[in-house]
Amino acid sequence: MGNNITKDLVRREFEDLKSDLNQGNIPKVAAEYQKQLNETMSLPLNIAVTGDAGVGKSSFVNAFRGVSDDDNEAAEVGPGKETMELKAYPHPSFPNIKIWDLPGIGTYKVKAAEYLKNVQFERYDVFIMVISDRFTESNALLAKEIQRMKKKFYYVCSRIDVTINNEKRKRNFNLEDTLASMRKYCEDSLEKAIGVSSSVFLVSNREVHMYDFPLLHGRIVAELSDHKKDILTLAVHIFSENELMRKKELMKSYIKKVALISCACGAVPVPGLSMACDVGILIDVLKRFCRVFGLDDQSLRFLALQTGKEFQELRSAIKKTPLANAINAELVFSLLMKSSLWVAVSMVEMVLDVIPLIGSVFGGASSYVVTYYFLNSFLDDAVEDAQNVRAKLLQQPESQRKFKDTSQNLL
Repeated sequence: MGNNITKDLVRREFEDLKSDLNQGNIPKVAAEYQKQLNETMSLPLNIAVTGDAGVGKSSFVNAFRGVSDDDNEAAEVGPGKETMELKAYPHPSFPNIKIWDLPGIGTYKVKAAEYLKNVQFERYDVFIMVISDRFTESNALLAKEIQRMKKKFYYVCSRIDVTINNEKRKRNFNLEDTLASMRKYCEDSLEKAIGVSSSVFLVSNREVHMYDFPLLHGRIVAELSDHKKDILTLAVHIFSENELMRKKELMKSYIKKVALISCACGAVPVPGLSMACDVGILIDVLKRFCRVFGLDDQSLRFLALQTGKEFQELRSAIKKTPLANAINAELVFSLLMKSSLWVAVSMVEMVLDVIPLIGSVFGGASSYVVTYYFLNSFLDDAVEDAQNVRAKLLQQPESQRKFKDTSQNLL
């Protein structure tokens, strides 16, 4: 594991905790941190997806969640599988995020206001309307009603890959021109229908790394409230360096709280070392890191299918971290034996220096240091492996490489 955490850095982190510790004892502060972490990780985020039958709505729900259409937990897609009742589909790694597949307004054959009442409008934080290349009267009625109620609303034209494939048959095909033309047509149709100018995201449910899918994620994240913004940031797939760094910063903040919780929860001895930490806490956190950075079996298989890569090709890019399902107590102990040796040799003096600050409990002090160092080292490795996987994803023939859309100003 990485070794980028210095004694001075850990010492500064102890200093940062002084204000909290001065307000109460360690168990009290740790309990508050645990409460904050539990609330943050269980905070509900409800995203409603609506649209007419046959526009790719259920496939979009699956793609947004990072689930393949033939997975057991996927929304049903295909002929005769139109959504007739609203249903929630939890994100596989963050079950507090629910993507709701709503029936199209045409299914209920009622006025827009009554439709919104039937689908429990107030429940949702975000609305996404999936449209085809035509904006229907039902779409317009629903859009106007949601705008009137001042909810976050995003328009998505899915199946852009179908349009591109059809246009490729023309002699003078140009990808940029085709996308620009399609976007203008959708946005003009939308403005004509509801009288308001709004962006339309062009996406492919089969190629979430291309076109506007990453832009859609970014726009929704940017416009959510702070805590829900963080939750969705951790859940989305990594298609840019900025997304990766945002995830890393959130996890760094998470580590600080976990380290103090470990300090207060009591030590589990590491054989042969005087240092200790709560291995149960570490197992949960390491699994969370892997899911956040897409280093788990399901994420890799989904991305392999979406990009036409082989699972093993993506898996081979992961050099330093295990997959989430391989993390257990035995593995954590093994990693601790390797990484904590540096802590034991290099930090004992520092830990002794700061014992008065944290209640004169050497076990708690060492637990904090080991946990903080260990998790930061693992985080560095996870980020590096996520960068390697992303590099593999982008290794495509020139004709298939991600289109650098001129719509970056959407964000």
